[in-house]
Amino acid sequence: MPRKERITTPGFYHIINRGVERRNIYLEAEDYAFFLSLLQTSKKDYNILIHSFCLMTNHYHILLETKEDNLSKAMQFINDKYSKYFNKKYKRSGHLWQGRFISYFLYDDIHFWYVAKYIERNPIKAKMVKQIHQYKYQSFFQWKFKQEFYSLINDSKIFDMTLIEYEEFLSSEIQEEILKKIYMTPKYIKKDGKMKILYKRLESFFEEDTTISRNKNIKNAYEYGYTKAEIAKYLSLNHSTISRILINT
Repeated sequence: MPRKERITTPGFYHIINRGVERRNIYLEAEDYAFFLSLLQTSKKDYNILIHSFCLMTNHYHILLETKEDNLSKAMQFINDKYSKYFNKKYKRSGHLWQGRFISYFLYDDIHFWYVAKYIERNPIKAKMVKQIHQYKYQSFFQWKFKQEFYSLINDSKIFDMTLIEYEEFLSSEIQEEILKKIYMTPKYIKKDGKMKILYKRLESFFEEDTTISRNKNIKNAYEYGYTKAEIAKYLSLNHSTISRILINT
């Protein structure tokens, strides 16, 4: 079965990769530092912005922004260089990563902040620390304590908040319904014989109002590419109601 086409258009991405068989990929402080130095190099060489990150023991999360269509090149550089470093240092051979990196395109500001919070709270979720400021290998720690790799995030969107605001934001738990949206990725559809990517979330058609312009919003969402069933489920309406609205609008 062919691999799903990867979205690489310039924009915001949630990047994840894990060690093969979920094995640890960072064994010493030096390993975390080397990985972050590669991230620093890629930021400069591939013109990307790092908005937040968290290096766990057997995987990593990065929220980054590309300005060019070069996401794969940037991540291949990081993963390849780190794999060679790790294998040489620990006298091992074979694949370090479980596969190609995973990337989720972020729809909008709401999705951005969901993901940033999720990434920063990973050590708490894994019960590695009790408070957000106690974990060293993440962007918040770099910001709060002005650590060696603070410059990695000096252009980050997280500075839209003050440090106090961001820490308060991260300290509250993520609601269950938000967790379901963390790994959202744009939907692929086939339209007029061509593949189309729906970069706009279905919810965004109805966020300003759900009643005054509801019928118009339904038509706009349908014409954009969402199905009657998806719209009906989101609005808690039946399929026939959506069909009738589309005919009469």
